[in-house]
Amino acid sequence: MIVLNGGSSAGKSGIARCLQAVLPEPWLALGVDTLVDAMPAAMQDTESGIGFSPDGGVHVGPAFRALEVAWAEGVAAMVRAGARVIVDEVFLSGGEGQERWRKALAGLDVL
Repeated sequence: MIVLNGGSSAGKSGIARCLQAVLPEPWLALGVDTLVDAMPAAMQDTESGIGFSPDGGVHVGPAFRALEVAWAEGVAAMVRAGARVIVDEVFLSGGEGQERWRKALAGLDVL
């Protein structure tokens, strides 16, 4: 598993596509945008879901956090089942976000 972390428009998605092109085995590319796109529209711009400020700020609530934890566990399950995964991530809560992923990915080889 490979985790790419960085701000919006930092080039993570492009790096993931390049890695998919040069790595000898097939790799899936999944990103936090995959999670946000999969959420119902009703979770957009709500206190419990996810909201985006005009200045680029991102605000997340408890419903988003619950789905985020489940999503990370699901990605980890895919890796445990044999899938090679590149995650394009933005640690919205800094160290807390890293710890959530660290917990989900425990025991896996991660770069």
